[in-house]
Order: sequence, then structure tokens, then C-alpha cells
Amino acid sequence: MLKLYYYLIAPVCFIIYTLMYIRSAHYFKIYDHPVGRSSHSNRTITGFGVFVLFGLLLYSIAFPYTLKSFFIIGLIMISTISYIDDLVFVKHFIRLIFQIFALTLMAIELPFDYMMDFEKWPLIIAIVILGIGVLNAFNFMDGINGMLGLMSLVILLSFLWLNSHSFDVNGNEITFIRNEFLYTNIIGVSIFLGLNLRRKAIVFAGDTGSIALAFIIFYLMLSLIFKTGNYAYLLLFSVFGIDAGLTVIFKLLLRENIFVPHRDFLFKKLVHVGKYKHVNIAIIYASLQALINIIVIALPLQGRLSAQLSILFIFTITLCSVYIFIRNKYTKKRVIRLRDNDDQD
Repeated sequence: MLKLYYYLIAPVCFIIYTLMYIRSAHYFKIYDHPVGRSSHSNRTITGFGVFVLFGLLLYSIAFPYTLKSFFIIGLIMISTISYIDDLVFVKHFIRLIFQIFALTLMAIELPFDYMMDFEKWPLIIAIVILGIGVLNAFNFMDGINGMLGLMSLVILLSFLWLNSHSFDVNGNEITFIRNEFLYTNIIGVSIFLGLNLRRKAIVFAGDTGSIALAFIIFYLMLSLIFKTGNYAYLLLFSVFGIDAGLTVIFKLLLRENIFVPHRDFLFKKLVHVGKYKHVNIAIIYASLQALINIIVIALPLQGRLSAQLSILFIFTITLCSVYIFIRNKYTKKRVIRLRDNDDQD
């Protein structure tokens, strides 16, 4: 009965939260003001991503003691410093310290209890390093209307399906999180999409929402992989993961600061150089990710490590090739335009 009431009441609570936040944001002038590197040109409400913490509170009241305490502490910590950064600038180094500490707390709660301590800590360190990349990759999504919401929704819906249809290496059915927690985040993201997936967004999630969602999704992804032993599930975030990963490599080769906001991501090049609409790019990315997720979920890969690695390799190489081809195409266009402008001068 509690589940039924929760499924009915949660959306209403989120709607009330939305109305209250928008009104408060206008009153306190919590706006994102566009700058030269921004992908938008209008003053927009930011920090709406507090809905992740609101959802955590809502879920914890209805289903107490069902989430790991260190995970909750890490999520609150990283969301708080991110919201402060939405309001007033926080130095990159300070944010990085909070991210490392929060990711360490989260990693400790992952289901690898079968490992000895000397095996666990090197893995925790690797997870923290990877997690920093995931958090900051998600953070850049919020600059394109609909990108963060659609990509998060596709991944969360994939998790919801897998949570009821996953098996361990012995063929036993497993769950890696309560469905109600996934449902809570799906409702929050859906309402956010209604305000963000449009030509002129009403709200941005801000660092608060993008990093908090990344934190949750990263935790769920690792929990799923550790529980099932299926490494092909890394592809559930492959479209934007490849974009972010190769862009970072590209900037490192040019000896540029990867922590400074920029327009070098492929999806931003498509918007600023290719002149595609924000919403169209977000839909294309999310649709491609949804197609990959359906294929990965449908393939019988459980307990077959060689097949998992093969699928992982094939999709990764394919996406990398597409990324390089499109990036070169629009990089050349930018160079040509610059030359044309010089000739006109």
C-alpha cells in the first residue's frame, strides 16, 4: 500500500517543489547569466537541480534506511558545494576536493565485499579518478537545452528495466537498488525536461543537478556491473562518454586546461559551428544512446566475458570513428570561416 501511495504522491510533491523553486528563484534572482562561452543567450533560472536532493528527502521519508549512509552523505556533500557554486563562484580546487571525498564515500559502499582490503583500495582509487571525469562530463551537458535531462532519463529507464530483469553469474535474479529510488529520480528528471527541453529553457539544472545526477548514475552503473559481472553495461553511457573522453584527450594533446568551461565538445560544435538547434542535438544523442542501450540489454551476454568485451570494443571503436569524422568535418568548417573572414577584412 505504501508503494501505491508513493507512486501517486511523489509526482504531486515534485510539482509543488517546482512551483516553489521557480517563484523563489525569481525573488532571489538565482539566474545564470550568459557569457562568451555560453550556449544560451538569455538570462535563465539556474540551480533547479536541487530536485535531486528533494527527491532524496522524499524517498528517505517513505523508505528509510534503504540507502547506504556513506552514499547519502557523499550525495548531499557534492550537491551542496555545487549549489554554492551556482550562486557564487567556488574555486576548481575546492570543488575537486569535495568531489574526491564524496566519490570515496560512495565507492566504499559499492558491493565488492568479497575483496580483501589490499585489493579494494586500488579499485576505489581508480573509481574516484574515473568518477571525477564522469561528474565533470555531466556538468557540461547542462549548457545544451534538453541534453542532461534526456540522457539521464534514457540511462535511468535502462536501469529501471535492468533492476527487474538482471541476473548474476549463476543465473540468479538480482536487484541493485529499489525501484522506488529510480522512480523518484525519473519523475524529477521528467519534470525538469518539461522546463528545459525547449528552444528557450525556463530553468537550468546548474552544477547542482548535473553533478548530483552524475553521482547517482555513476553509483548505479557500478553497482549494476559489480552485481551482474557484465562489463558491457559500460555502454549505457557510451555516446556522451566517448564525446567527453576524446574531447579531454584532444585538449590534453593541445596542452589546454581541461577544467575550464569550453565549446570543444562535439555536441557544442554541432550547435555553434553546425548551427543545429539545441533540442535536435539533444534528441539525436539521446536516441542513439537509447538504441545502444536496447541492443546491449537484449544481447545474451551474461557470464560470457569474451562476448562482453567484444561488444564493448566494437561499439567503442565505432563511436570513436564517428566522433573523429564529425569533429574533423566541423573543425574544418570553422577554419574555413575564419579564413574567409580574414580575406574579407
